[in-house]
Amino acid sequence: MSCIKPKAIKVSAYDCEVIPLSQRVNFKLVDPTTCGSKHLTFGMVVVEPHGSCEPGHVHDDQEEIFYCLSGRGIVIADDDHREIKIVPYEAVFFKPGVYHSIKNPYDIPLQALWIISPAGWVFDRNPGLKDVAEDAKKAKNVENVHTSLEKSI
Repeated sequence: MSCIKPKAIKVSAYDCEVIPLSQRVNFKLVDPTTCGSKHLTFGMVVVEPHGSCEPGHVHDDQEEIFYCLSGRGIVIADDDHREIKIVPYEAVFFKPGVYHSIKNPYDIPLQALWIISPAGWVFDRNPGLKDVAEDAKKAKNVENVHTSLEKSI
């Protein structure tokens, strides 16, 4: 009987599908649809200066973490939409059922990682939300985002 041993999979924002939405660009790095992840979805968002991630939303059965890599931002959270400032190396954790969004009122891009468990990206699970996110003006362009990534490395 032969067993196939699992192998590590390298992922990169330079090689994955880039998902431009209004005022930000998402990189879905690890997910059932990208590399067969069974338990989590992981990616990065780059929010334009003075941009936001709308629509805010709730995950009924998933936890999520935002982790700020660079720039600064404001997480909008809870039913009262309270504002939580985040800077590099800070994270905000959302239990299932907690409303959340993020905005960047500052003059430099905000780069944040997001991790969702169990696996499944919000826009794959709710295509109508993606339509709403695409309706406003588009993110500047993918080349500018990659330039921003290179400057931060």
